[in-house]
Amino acid sequence: MFQTYEDCIQPFFCVRCGDVGLDCNCTIYGVSEESVIYNTILHLLEYHAIKPEEMTTDMKLKILENISVHYPPPLTSPSFYNSHF
Repeated sequence: MFQTYEDCIQPFFCVRCGDVGLDCNCTIYGVSEESVIYNTILHLLEYHAIKPEEMTTDMKLKILENISVHYPPPLTSPSFYNSHF
């Protein structure tokens, strides 16, 4: 699988598990806020044995509050990467 130019310029979202209140260094990424929420719930279930119905309101709010968006650096043109390979 390969990435297109459009894939490289999209913002991505992430949340740190430690910011949710757990002693964990994991950072969960996604292409949207919804995917980060879904991936965080999956992480909590798989690595911390916390089921979605066991999550406290505080945990849910901390997930939403701590999702951050990151933008890639601006590119001059799509051919910028082609000339460096």
